[in-house]
Amino acid sequence: MNENAKKLEIAVITTLALDGLPTEQDILDLAGQLRTLPPYRVSDEDFDLVIRKLKESLRIDMGLGSRVVLDHAPWLMGRKASIEPYFWTRYSHYLLKEGMSPRVVTALDKVGDDILDLLGNPADVVGWPRRGLVMGDVQSGKTSNYTGLICKAGDAEYRLIILLTGTLESLRRQTQGRLDAGFVGLDSAGVVTRNRTRRDVGVGLINAARSAGVFTSTKSDFKEATANQLGFRLNQISEPVLLVVKKNSRILENLTAWLTTYNANQSGTIDVPMLLIDDEADNASVNTNPAKATAINAGIRKLLKIFPRSSYLGFTATPFANVFINPDSTDEMLGNDLFPRDFIYALEAPTNYVGANLLFGDDSPLDVIRKIDDAEDFFPRGHKSNWKVDGLPDSMLLALRTFLLVNVVMDGRNGMPKHRSMLVNVSHFTSIQDQVRDELMIVLKKMQEDIRNYSGLTPREAEKNTTIALLKQTWASEFGNEGTPWKTILSRLNDSTQPIEVRSINQKSGAGSLDYAVYGATGLRVVAVGGNSLSRGLTLEGLCISYFYRNTQMYDTLMQMGRWFGYRDGYVDIFRIWMSETAINWYGHISEASEELRREIRWMQGERLKPSDFGLKVRADPDSLLVTARNKMRNSQEITRMVSVSNRLIETTRLYSDPERIKANFNAVVRFLRKLEASEAIRDPKNRNPLWRNVHPELVAELLESFIGHPLNPTFQPRDLATFVRAAQDSKMKWWDLVVPSGEGNALPADTGIESVLRQKRNLEIDKDGTQSMLVSGKKMRVGSRGVEREGLSKDEHNAARHEFETNPDYAEKKSIPDHLYRIERSRPLLMLHFIEQSGDDAINVPVGVAVCALGLSFPKLDKDSEMVSYRVNLVELRNMLEATDTAASLDEDDDDDDA
Repeated sequence: MNENAKKLEIAVITTLALDGLPTEQDILDLAGQLRTLPPYRVSDEDFDLVIRKLKESLRIDMGLGSRVVLDHAPWLMGRKASIEPYFWTRYSHYLLKEGMSPRVVTALDKVGDDILDLLGNPADVVGWPRRGLVMGDVQSGKTSNYTGLICKAGDAEYRLIILLTGTLESLRRQTQGRLDAGFVGLDSAGVVTRNRTRRDVGVGLINAARSAGVFTSTKSDFKEATANQLGFRLNQISEPVLLVVKKNSRILENLTAWLTTYNANQSGTIDVPMLLIDDEADNASVNTNPAKATAINAGIRKLLKIFPRSSYLGFTATPFANVFINPDSTDEMLGNDLFPRDFIYALEAPTNYVGANLLFGDDSPLDVIRKIDDAEDFFPRGHKSNWKVDGLPDSMLLALRTFLLVNVVMDGRNGMPKHRSMLVNVSHFTSIQDQVRDELMIVLKKMQEDIRNYSGLTPREAEKNTTIALLKQTWASEFGNEGTPWKTILSRLNDSTQPIEVRSINQKSGAGSLDYAVYGATGLRVVAVGGNSLSRGLTLEGLCISYFYRNTQMYDTLMQMGRWFGYRDGYVDIFRIWMSETAINWYGHISEASEELRREIRWMQGERLKPSDFGLKVRADPDSLLVTARNKMRNSQEITRMVSVSNRLIETTRLYSDPERIKANFNAVVRFLRKLEASEAIRDPKNRNPLWRNVHPELVAELLESFIGHPLNPTFQPRDLATFVRAAQDSKMKWWDLVVPSGEGNALPADTGIESVLRQKRNLEIDKDGTQSMLVSGKKMRVGSRGVEREGLSKDEHNAARHEFETNPDYAEKKSIPDHLYRIERSRPLLMLHFIEQSGDDAINVPVGVAVCALGLSFPKLDKDSEMVSYRVNLVELRNMLEATDTAASLDEDDDDDDA
């Protein structure tokens, strides 16, 4: 769009948003009126484009979130009339000017009030201190949420606001710049200097009548000498003061000492309301040492202690570590003062957010995931820092060519981001990253030379060059349906691709290695090669291509590495992600687990349960062992956990891959089927899949006892489940249903007695990391197909599930009924026997006359007193396997040389 069209769009959206949510007719009327004025005169084509963008923005919405809260007296509404919303008002105008949907800004306003009301009242001397946690999605706009909250806190007279960023200076500087624009209103680099200069930025360009105090900058973290030079005394400043500080133990110690020395009273405390926001709260803040608090954890707690009126608020997309601290102890969680004992708030992402469920869920409409199957020789699992990179895999070269072409397409579209990024994350060692950078630079330079020399020729002549021919081939395979003719793409290649450069982003390259602000006028087009520096909060602007080949099974680590989550307005059809099949499976599994976590919070909100109830429930889940780093589970040989199975599906998503145990499990299933035929169970002759009703729980328990589960499938502890099945007192557990789903594979071996059943085809993937296991894959690491849990339901139960699906707006984007809705309606548990046939490439050594067997257990909603299973998990065995598979188990791991 030209400059007048941009002005028209901003004028319409900022004017109408002042009066609530506009209709489409409101937009058309006002835009038509403004168009007659000289600053907003545009062509018919540009006018149509502006209207289309405004209507798209109007459709974007955001929910208000869910929360679990300890007893708390609301205070904000009682003070609303006396609070001047200066900082929030100008920030909301800034967001609208930047193009945020009016509906989303309205939701941010409401969410900000909700969270502020859960913090301490700055006008009060009672009700302190407060501890809370806000859960968002990776790259979903948490910064906008906490910037809005900071503005509201400043308006409500919080005097000191400390924002803790991650452990990296690059992230701290990026965050400082965003707070300068959204809250302070001034360029902090000019304020925090000996020769103070004033330059209005962001909200300061909207209203510069007041500005917040700031004593850190985009150039430097907190320094005592700078604070003394500026004469920083809290009791002498009338405006709220902001500090943006890294999570560095020395800096935290210096800040606490300086605040105490120059601002504390005789008792050693500072009696002003203080808000401490801990961004990426699961990174470095959580104490992982049972004997002595870790340095950063101790530093945060010491800082909070000098402010009797303090509110601590963690923000994270991966809250797992925060809600169970140390999985071997419940007492520590309840006693740790960083645990969010007062509230947990789960944010809703705007409707245009591209998250894990959209990318990896069963109903995903996107075709953006590409499989890496050629990178192991180049970046072998378990490689060391001295590994020599010898060339690049073809899949990475394909991703690079795709990035070049995406830039051409985006240059031909309106409203595209000025900055464009490609992510390459293949190792946590800086030495490997730098080698990959050098290799990519050589390849890119050759491609750019060829493009400069040949792209101006006719297509036939140009395609005699190998680079051009490969680009055309990539165009045809990736974007053949995009609509732009190849001849047009070829003519634009040179202008779009010459600005692209390759950079490594890590501790060695320094904090300024990815400074988009320097390229504000022209935009930065960069291939960013990094590891953990790219995996904690740092935003890659205009990210359109991701190449990810890392080996970890920790939920929090994987989610934080997913920089591709976020907003892709206008180019969601052309962005691409390359990753291994294993990573695709894990992300699918995690998206399901994260969604379950949010459903749990919504349910707990309705039940008026406390944050400690939520924390204890999450920690009790054996799957939680796969969301924490090894150092959070190093203290015991075995743990016992009370686990709820109510309304839950438990499956053997990982099985042993050796033929002896495959045969042993098959034999266990055959023995079960023979006993079943001799029992009083009733087979339903009308059901398409073999279905039995009135299966005695003793038969189910015997099968579970004889089935061999894998330690890395910690939710499925067969012997403990067998004990529960026998002892369960709930009336719904008196009888079981059993189904054997039929697939499209070969018939079963004759001795099963159900020869009419065909095996189900699944991609059985051998885990090559020494775990002796195979994954029963599928995007969600599910064994059963979608809808299998409706087996055994009565007509009324099925109709009830369908009614909920069709009337509940939470399922508006779903194509079919989720299995958990069937589960809610179940009156009996369901046992699923799965006979599997390999459909993937890995060679599975299955003995003759044997089939791979997997199990699934679907439990109905049980009475609370009878839903708990006591699980015993051998941590030694589990830890050893994780150490074999996980070269960088956590982003704050000591052996990761990419993390300060």
